[in-house]
Amino acid sequence: MRGCKTPRLGSQQGSVLVVTLLIMFAVSVIGATLAVLSSMDLRISGNQRVTTQALDVAEAGLNEAIHRISLLYPTNVTIGGWTGNAAIGDPPPLDPNWETRVYLTGPGSAPSGGGSIVTTGTIQNPNQTYLQYSRASGTGDLLTVRHKWEDRNGDGTKDANEVVRYDPDQVPPENFASGYPVEIVTITGRMGQAERVIQAEVTKRKLTARTMGALFIDKAISITGDPGICGYNHNINAPNGTKPNACIAWHESKGHLPGIATTGDDIDIHGGAADVEGNPTPTDSSSANPFYTLAELLGFSQDDLNEMLASADNTSIVNPLNGVTYITGDAGINSNTVGAGLLYCTGDLSMNGTFDYKGLIYVEGDVMITGTCWVLGAVVVKGTTDYNTSAGNAAILYSADAISENLSKFMPIVVLSWREP
Repeated sequence: MRGCKTPRLGSQQGSVLVVTLLIMFAVSVIGATLAVLSSMDLRISGNQRVTTQALDVAEAGLNEAIHRISLLYPTNVTIGGWTGNAAIGDPPPLDPNWETRVYLTGPGSAPSGGGSIVTTGTIQNPNQTYLQYSRASGTGDLLTVRHKWEDRNGDGTKDANEVVRYDPDQVPPENFASGYPVEIVTITGRMGQAERVIQAEVTKRKLTARTMGALFIDKAISITGDPGICGYNHNINAPNGTKPNACIAWHESKGHLPGIATTGDDIDIHGGAADVEGNPTPTDSSSANPFYTLAELLGFSQDDLNEMLASADNTSIVNPLNGVTYITGDAGINSNTVGAGLLYCTGDLSMNGTFDYKGLIYVEGDVMITGTCWVLGAVVVKGTTDYNTSAGNAAILYSADAISENLSKFMPIVVLSWREP
């Protein structure tokens, strides 16, 4: 009987070696694949990071543009030894071909413009590395601001009446007659080899004060002397000192109010020298008239108003009285003073000298005018006691544009749209 053959050890060792080699090969392939995937993930992550950073840089450029559009024109600042206008804007009459180019240089070192092209440098800190949202030269990849335009007559030529404006009181708000121009801001943000281009449409917010008359008061008023108070809506260019009826030449076609309005209290006009005009009536003492706080009158939240007042340009009577003036307590104007903007007084306000003002005057206390006062805009008085407000020989001409133009300067920019073209 033959015995069983025992497998040879060498044959078993060969099989084990083959299996081991296969396993090691598989592990090597897996390891190499994981290494490749890991490397790809790192590259993708790195690309995503710099791409995101490029977008952040572009948004920083948009913020500079918005800040400079919001500045009063002109606004002089000093940057790195240079002093000049940092505001970006196209003062009326609007140039449909206007364009501002912001270079990555100091404001005084930007390449020259010409014609409708305005050039300036960035207002970034010159002691730090500039964020790359423009170029130092050339015409490509620059931060630019230009008017939005529509070719209404199809001739391919930009006309002044084809600049798109934005007025929230109109339907639709984009129109060609009223409101502030819509500005198109284009920025290319760069980080390393990554680029992100964004384009935003922005405009200044138009402010419409909800006054009920040229002189709007929450108490009864007695008019004596020879004031001229006109509620017809006047053009913002009405000359200083213009009084009724000489103001007729400056009447707008719409937007009129009474000359004097109260919330139901009496309006007594004594003497033939007083001239009160308005439409649909010279005076309105309807009890249906609401009285607004300053925030409500401006269409603000109280927090927004507080923020604006906290950074007021003036906290006492100065000459010129421009910007936002916020006076806590009583105030008196006793000498020749001119101004424009918002004058808000929490106490009584007396005007004993010559005072020319364009904008809105809002007084929580009483107003006493014994000097020569001329206001183009509106005067709103909360008052403390009936008949304590006097108009003296004032001239108050209602002007919606004088209020809007002189207060909208301090309003934030509205971003209408934002996209990556």
